[in-house]
Amino acid sequence: AWHGLLRHHRPAALDAARGGGAMEACELQPQAQAQPGQWLSLDTFSRPLWTCGGVSYKDDADLDVALCSGRGGPSMLPATEALQQNLQVAREVAKAFLGEVREQCIHERENFLRTGRKAPREKQNRWSLYINASRSQRCVADILRAVRRFPECRMRVLSSPYLRALIVLQHSMAEDTLDFSRSEMERKHCDTFEGFVTPDGVNSQLIKDAHRSEWTVDGRSFTLHAPSEGSPKNSPIGDRKQVIASFQRDLVTCLEEFLLDFCHRRGLHEPRARQLMQAVTTQMSQAGLANLERASQASSVYVSGQGLEQRTAYNVSAVHTCGGEEVLQLSIYCMKTGFSSYHTPESIAAPLDNEDESGGPLYCSPMSYLYQYATVRFCPSSSTYPDSAGGQVDVEVVDLIDEVHLVPVAPL
Repeated sequence: AWHGLLRHHRPAALDAARGGGAMEACELQPQAQAQPGQWLSLDTFSRPLWTCGGVSYKDDADLDVALCSGRGGPSMLPATEALQQNLQVAREVAKAFLGEVREQCIHERENFLRTGRKAPREKQNRWSLYINASRSQRCVADILRAVRRFPECRMRVLSSPYLRALIVLQHSMAEDTLDFSRSEMERKHCDTFEGFVTPDGVNSQLIKDAHRSEWTVDGRSFTLHAPSEGSPKNSPIGDRKQVIASFQRDLVTCLEEFLLDFCHRRGLHEPRARQLMQAVTTQMSQAGLANLERASQASSVYVSGQGLEQRTAYNVSAVHTCGGEEVLQLSIYCMKTGFSSYHTPESIAAPLDNEDESGGPLYCSPMSYLYQYATVRFCPSSSTYPDSAGGQVDVEVVDLIDEVHLVPVAPL
């Protein structure tokens, strides 16, 4: 089915449309021996050698130092004072973040063992990633490479909270994307996929929630406005469901055709086309929004109540890098306004420490807002890693805005 779809959508000027450049990247290749077309398992890499810009490193820790010090061969981006400071801080932030996740995984595993329950396979795979020291080291090296390529890191010194947001978002999206290059038994997620043009190219959650967001696909906008206050209150529910179903079909069909055309221009065939489409549409679903919110400073500000408005938007298009390579670019936007009260972890925990505390919300002006915005790029990768199968998709955060604006209540 995929082969037929790809052949049907093949543009006539395929070769003319394809770019010839490459994204800026630090290619890592293991020096251990493997059979042609296969990679050794992680367990066989007791002392791996990595090649970066023609320079070999004995392990991830050595590569880690190289990334932070600015050495690493001609393919590495030029080091600046701001970049080196950002990398030094990012290394500590990344290790602290992964350490927190490791403790969470250990705690979860102990709970399952104590209660005699069998953990789902996806959860066990997640534990394996973060509890294994060598794999966590590799995560730090991956994060530092991405931070090094982030444009603002070469322009100014970034704050620790901002670097943490960047690191958490980059790591979360990269791990989500890498899952599609793994076998079903090795994945950490169990999302389902469907489609109107393809059999399984679009994340089911995107289709389910399509009417709740605003969308732009290659310049074409899709928005399903909520019923206005003046609309008849006795409008049949069935009519609304039909409107939503029609909106879902129009949006998803346009998205699938756009992504299929991109795959043709890049010469991608199944399963790589399916991997790319599933990776992109996953970040265009609740998973991508959750990654953005989890990374944000707003993750510790809980807003709700009357007047709260949340707007989310996704914009996907094809762009060319400086090297001329065509990649997919996705922007995600989330803004919360209209709230006048909120909670923080401290306000929730206060009643537990002091019985006199009421544990009520904190108050702010209705002019307050929470705003998160990110732009990421997806590119079919020719690089291969010992932690994944071939045909990997690279994902890279290229822009991030993270604002928490809490305006104090004006005095009476």
